[in-house]
Amino acid sequence: MRRHPGNPILTAKDIPYPCERCFNPAATKFGDQYLLLVRTQDADGAESLGLALSDDGYHFTVEQEPVLRPGAEDGGRLNDPRITKLGDTYYVCYCSDPPDGIKIGMAATKDFRSFERFYYSEPDNRNAVLFPERINGLYARLDRPFTRWYLLDRAYDIWLSYSPDLRFWGEHRMVLSHEQVAWGNNKIGPGPQPIRTEQGWLVIYHGAEYPDGTGTDWQKTYRAGVMLLDLEDPSRVIAQPTAPLMSPEADYETDPTRRPNVIFATGAIVEDDGEVKVYYGAADRCVAVATTTVDELLEFCLHPVEYTHPVEHPREARPPRSRHA
Repeated sequence: MRRHPGNPILTAKDIPYPCERCFNPAATKFGDQYLLLVRTQDADGAESLGLALSDDGYHFTVEQEPVLRPGAEDGGRLNDPRITKLGDTYYVCYCSDPPDGIKIGMAATKDFRSFERFYYSEPDNRNAVLFPERINGLYARLDRPFTRWYLLDRAYDIWLSYSPDLRFWGEHRMVLSHEQVAWGNNKIGPGPQPIRTEQGWLVIYHGAEYPDGTGTDWQKTYRAGVMLLDLEDPSRVIAQPTAPLMSPEADYETDPTRRPNVIFATGAIVEDDGEVKVYYGAADRCVAVATTTVDELLEFCLHPVEYTHPVEHPREARPPRSRHA
């Protein structure tokens, strides 16, 4: 992974409407332009999705107003979008936070000006992303069940489900458990839309590690990982390296102002030459991008490096409850 030297590519000062933080963007190509839907939060905590456009994938201009604002059913929050294009329609998965529990919402658009919100999951679920094609005739989705107030001695895993129409979902199967991720003992979750290759689906995901129950309220470290899933049965993991793909190192990733040590990848764009631009939220304050290639991701999966975890993190040391993040 090669961090862009101009990182961060978006901060709150780049947002032309009231904004305290911008982070965790969805990404896609829209015509000849690069497009981000950016999670923005104002001083009162209300969260909307802003639209940013670029000609080169690095220098973005954000539109004057959010393109998606929370409705009455969203509890004032639209979180962590992902974009998947199916046919001529772009589908946006996002997290909604109404009083009855965290839910996955989905909206459809063809122009990123008007959106049809057509689905909410049951509580509690979060971090959903659609596959970019049907699998065995069905739509497929990765998600991560997750409660608003969650037990830190119960971690959360990545699941797969199928749908005939994007509204009714079933055949739920666990894909990856937190217990299989040395650096994700608190929770794991899917990131950008899966990338199809001849060898399988490349899936970038995040893992949150909670070291112990002492010190400040925020102690988690978020990293990015990658795994390879079977094309016909994506509940089958072909390869899952033990080492993370990216760990917080740069100053904008370790910035202690809000939540230090966070890399949260939610967008990926594959270029015609195989380059992959991975867009991520850094330290819950800004947007950054790093590049790799499809071949490098496959090499990392199929010929992984040995990973030795630096320290042990006993589960019993964690506090009993924490506000979700």
